[in-house]
Amino acid sequence: MLFLARQTSQSVEQFLVANELAGARALAQGYELWDHVITRFIDYPELRQYFYEGVEPPEDSTARARVLAMTELIGDALQSADWLYQGKDVALLGAVDPESDIRSDWDDWTQFILTMSPVMRSFVREHPLQYPFLTRMLDTIESATTG
Repeated sequence: MLFLARQTSQSVEQFLVANELAGARALAQGYELWDHVITRFIDYPELRQYFYEGVEPPEDSTARARVLAMTELIGDALQSADWLYQGKDVALLGAVDPESDIRSDWDDWTQFILTMSPVMRSFVREHPLQYPFLTRMLDTIESATTG
């Protein structure tokens, strides 16, 4: 009986460590995706205005195509972060970074981008099945501003 209790205790500890590692991987993957976005902003700084300053997409076909590609990249990064965190105890990531409230930070960032970017809002509305988290967030934003 003592052996069974010790084995159970070890199993619980292993589960907690595995969950913390999975959460840390999710965090790293989320940051990696966002690094791709930042790299594009460095390469094409003129794109920032369409996501941070509320500027409508340009009429020029080449510039518009670049903005739409960036929109998809940002949408994928924000949606993927939600998928990466599903099923993980994000609170356990305090061991990785005790000062951060990771999930809240991602949600705030997502809300900011959706609030500031007309092209992102339009893109999410055109692809609700691909971006369910962004669609729910946008619904919440719009209901708060119209209600």
